[in-house]
Amino acid sequence: MYILSQNLAKDLVSELSQENIVIAIWWKRAVAFVLDAIFILGILVVFTRGAITYAWEFMILVENPSETFVWFIINWCLIFGTFWLYFKYSCKTMQRSLGQRFMKLAIIFGDQTAVPQENWGKRALYKLRYVLPIVGQILGVIDLLKIMNGETHQSRIDWYNNTIVVMDWSLPTELRSILR
Repeated sequence: MYILSQNLAKDLVSELSQENIVIAIWWKRAVAFVLDAIFILGILVVFTRGAITYAWEFMILVENPSETFVWFIINWCLIFGTFWLYFKYSCKTMQRSLGQRFMKLAIIFGDQTAVPQENWGKRALYKLRYVLPIVGQILGVIDLLKIMNGETHQSRIDWYNNTIVVMDWSLPTELRSILR
C-alpha cells in the first residue's frame, strides 16, 4: 500500500508541475511553523502571566516533584490543547494557519481540492509532535529532510492526511478564492 500511495503522490506532484502549481519550499514551511509557535506561545505567556514558561523547567520538576508535578502536567496540557485548537480552527476557517498565510503557503488536498473540514483535526493532532521538547525538534528536522529530498516533497503529516503544501499565488482562481 505504501508503494501505491507513494506513486500516487509522485503522479500528483508531476500533475501539479504541469499545471504551474508551485510546491512550497522547505524553509518557508519551517518559518511558518516557527511563526505559529511564537504566536501561540506569546499568547500563552500573556494569559498565564509567564507561568507557562515553567513547562520547560525540568530541573524544578526533578528537584521537587511532589509540589510541581501537577503544575507541570497542567502547563503541558494547556500547551498541547492550545496548539491543537489553533491549528484545527485557524485552518478550518482560513484553510491555513497564520504563519502559513504570512509565508504565502496554502494546503490543498491530494485531488487538488480544498481540504475537507473533518481532516483539520487529525492534521492538527499530528502537528503536536513538533511541540514536544527535544523530540519535536528532531522529528521536525527529519520531516524537513524528507521534504527537501523526497520526490513528493511531503512531510509525514502531509502523507498521512493526503495533503500538499503549495505557494498560494500559484493556485487556480477557484482554489485561491477559498483562502483567507
